[in-house]
Amino acid sequence: MEDSRLKLAELHLCRSDVIMRRMISTTEPVSFKKTTPSYFHTLVHTIINQQLSVKAAETIVKRVLEKQGGRVFNAEKLYNLEEEPLRECGLSRNKIRYIKTLAEAVVTKKLNFKKLITQDDESIRNHLISYPGIGQWSADIFIMNGLGREDVFPIGDLIIRKSIQHHYSIPADSHYDEYIAIAENWRPYRTIASYYLWKAFHQKNKRL
Repeated sequence: MEDSRLKLAELHLCRSDVIMRRMISTTEPVSFKKTTPSYFHTLVHTIINQQLSVKAAETIVKRVLEKQGGRVFNAEKLYNLEEEPLRECGLSRNKIRYIKTLAEAVVTKKLNFKKLITQDDESIRNHLISYPGIGQWSADIFIMNGLGREDVFPIGDLIIRKSIQHHYSIPADSHYDEYIAIAENWRPYRTIASYYLWKAFHQKNKRL
């Protein structure tokens, strides 16, 4: 997202939600651009990150890339790697299966990213979650980070929900409908709002 478009998104969020306005004014600025080098890389990176701390995930990412060779995850190379070297990198057997299945789909052209990215968010989400290890959270993160789409609300993300609980004073056992209702005010920039929620959460916990 260009700086001018990001400013428009922030202006909309500030006008539509007083709490979001306060958050934007007190949180370090976010950047929103596609930074990952390939769609396959984005998905594998997302799978590795599932249920791990950022530090632990990045360590495993680095190890897998060293085993594979290169700076970007490659479907053919990962598909041809044996399980044991991947286990040595710290990947669980389930995650290896998820990555191998995804790599096979790309190699056999069952998964065609050029066609996939022309579809709307819901169609992309439904297609991706048909693969093992890719749920709604992973699909949402891919659409946000890999495709740079501006109106995704990753409700499955625990940090997003915790940040909303804190800033909007709602209980931890709130139904998803409550989070969705709050996020309606942020359309069509729910992705940018989510980035601020992430950053505000980490900024707050860094001070503690």
